[in-house]
Amino acid sequence: MKKSDIFICGFMYLFSFFFLYLTEEYPEPVRHYPHFVIGLLLVLTTVHAGNMFLAYRKDHKVDNDFSKIFDGFEKKQFWYTFAAFIGFFILMYLVGFYIAALVYLLATLCYFKIRPLYIGMVLVGMAAIVYGTFDIFLKVPLPMGIILEEFL
Repeated sequence: MKKSDIFICGFMYLFSFFFLYLTEEYPEPVRHYPHFVIGLLLVLTTVHAGNMFLAYRKDHKVDNDFSKIFDGFEKKQFWYTFAAFIGFFILMYLVGFYIAALVYLLATLCYFKIRPLYIGMVLVGMAAIVYGTFDIFLKVPLPMGIILEEFL
C-alpha cells in the first residue's frame, strides 16, 4: 500500500461528497446525471480503497512514496498544460464550449505529438459524445460564448 494512495482516496471522497452536496439544490430531473457520475466515482474510489486495504493486510506495511511521486516531472509540460487550461476557460467565455474544447484538445494532443489520425478520431469522438450527452440526452445548454451569442 502506498501512502500517497491514502491521501488520493481521502481527497476523492471529499471531492465526491462536496459535489454531491452541491447537486442537491438542482431540480430532480437535472440531478440524475451528476448523481450517476459521482456514484461511479465513489464506487471506483471504494474499489481502490478496498484493494489498498487488502494489500495492507497481506504485508502490513505502508510505503512512503512521496519522494518518488515527482520523479521525471517536467515543468515545461506542466506549464504548457496549465496555460492551455486557462486558455480553455478564456476561449469558452469568448466562443463557447464546443470550439474551446476542440481547440484545447487539438493544442494538447499536438503538443504531446499524437499522430494526426488519432487526433482526428479524438476530436470527432469527443464532439459526438459531448453533443449526444448534453444536447440530445440531457438537453442541457452549454456555454455559447459572448462572440457567438452576438451572431446566433
